[in-house]
Amino acid sequence: MGQIWIKEFTGGLDARRMVETTPGGVLIQGSDGHITRGGEFEKRAAFVSAYSLPANTKGLAFTRTGLAVFGSGVDPGVPAGVTYQRLQHPDGVSTLLSVPSFDLYAGKIYAVGVFSDGSRQHFYDGVRVDDWFDGRARASFRVTAGDGTGPSTISGITVDGVAIISGAVNWTTSNAATATTVAAAINSATTTPEYTAIAVDDQVTILADDPGTAANGKVVVVVVTSGFGVTPSSGVTMAGGAEETDTFEPGEFVKTIGSKVYSTSGPNMHFSGIKIPTGWTTDNVGAGFIDMSSESSGSEQLTSLAKYQDSVAVFAETVIQIWYVDPDPSLNRQSQVLNNTGTGSPKSVTQFGDNDLFYLNESGLRSLRARDASNAASTTDIGVPVDTLITSVLSGMSSDQRQNIIGLIEPRDGRFWLIMGDRIFVFSFFSGSKVSAWSEYFPGFTVDEAVVFGRRVYLRSGNTIYVYGGLGNDLTYDATEAVAQIPYLDADEPWKAKDLTGIDAAAQGEWKIFVAMNPNNLEAQDAVGTIADVIADTTFNEGRIPASGKSTHFSLIFKSQNDGYAKLGSCVIHFEANGDED
Repeated sequence: MGQIWIKEFTGGLDARRMVETTPGGVLIQGSDGHITRGGEFEKRAAFVSAYSLPANTKGLAFTRTGLAVFGSGVDPGVPAGVTYQRLQHPDGVSTLLSVPSFDLYAGKIYAVGVFSDGSRQHFYDGVRVDDWFDGRARASFRVTAGDGTGPSTISGITVDGVAIISGAVNWTTSNAATATTVAAAINSATTTPEYTAIAVDDQVTILADDPGTAANGKVVVVVVTSGFGVTPSSGVTMAGGAEETDTFEPGEFVKTIGSKVYSTSGPNMHFSGIKIPTGWTTDNVGAGFIDMSSESSGSEQLTSLAKYQDSVAVFAETVIQIWYVDPDPSLNRQSQVLNNTGTGSPKSVTQFGDNDLFYLNESGLRSLRARDASNAASTTDIGVPVDTLITSVLSGMSSDQRQNIIGLIEPRDGRFWLIMGDRIFVFSFFSGSKVSAWSEYFPGFTVDEAVVFGRRVYLRSGNTIYVYGGLGNDLTYDATEAVAQIPYLDADEPWKAKDLTGIDAAAQGEWKIFVAMNPNNLEAQDAVGTIADVIADTTFNEGRIPASGKSTHFSLIFKSQNDGYAKLGSCVIHFEANGDED
């Protein structure tokens, strides 16, 4: 008689190795649950629908008093418990598309709005900050026809003879969907000069990357094949490029640090005046900017900013600069440069504990932390157990989707969440009990925005705001099926065939158990007992659960059942093998 005893799951989800060479104490599947302080696998709480929003609101933020959403028109009638802040374009016509970044300064919202004309505008407490001026030239056309059955394509788009897409774009599904595809093709192409684009319904707006009048009058040519229609079909020119003295080109990321608001804008890190969040020009005491591209190559397009100990970490996609900042700009100084690391997902940068900054890199989740007593920063691969899973999701995301990857700290237990669309990677870290463990949540919807307010996590999907665990004092659970699967274990004898005789488990709540015995066929699973059999408590004192099967390796899969709380503490595989003694 032999046993394989899995005492705990402190390692959490681990995708680094083959399922048959992964050791015990970790999971090869850990979905819709997390690891507790005691190293047990616990079903997650429910994502409860809390507020239904009217049409024409964007974003999700909070003030001292509650949640907030935005729009460019009058309040469309948001529900009680949510406030509405109007962000109006100076032309009074362009509509708000998104709010890529916000922070609080003195309890009021400082936000960046992106509008239907492609422009970016900054607002403080709902009032536009006029030290920022978007002077980029732009041009627009509409996708008006295409049947998806023939050679309906845009074979090329040029601006002043410069190709701004690298391949043909086929008409697909609808005019609006095709416009989105065209804009993505423009954004993914690298050209000189550089152009970007946005799509609103069936309209594509092309924007010069640099502000000013230089691009005005440049002719846009859209080359189409039969069946693909655009309006206007000719005569499209870039226009509207302008410069205003004593203003700056607005960026999309803002952060309150100390007594100032900081913002990215191309290669520049801007900072407002001391206690003057709306004053960004140098006639405001303490205001100014630093061109980071003149300090380190790779900083030509900044993505994010974060407080790091007594300094500021300035992120680009492939470099991080650490700067000591002072109320007096003349005392600002660079203290360190970290090359070949950074982020293209601004909202993934998250303060974790006292010394770590988590951020999503192309190679996975990384942590910026002090290397030693010198406080010099270094990067660590905190996400290595799940990096293959994270990078797989990342590779399938568009540029816009990557921009919307969100990092946050769930306040009840201090877990880190990396929200990637409809999938959440969860990191449970409890140093006192040596738990450092990943798992996954699948909320059942795509997360557009997420914030932490009032010790709860709120998530927006479409026009619904969900709250993790519900609004009550006790966590709410639903019928979500949490799944924990241990590796294919061999009792340290991978060559020896074994006869499965039974299973034991320490558990709370209801679980259905399956056994997998073929690491070459991961989909093959057999129910323990009949398919209707469910355990509801720890089995050790009730006699083992009978099970049968023959293999060199065994993997157990536990699936929670029904509403309510559920937890899995440990499990035992009982088997017999040639040469075993009773």
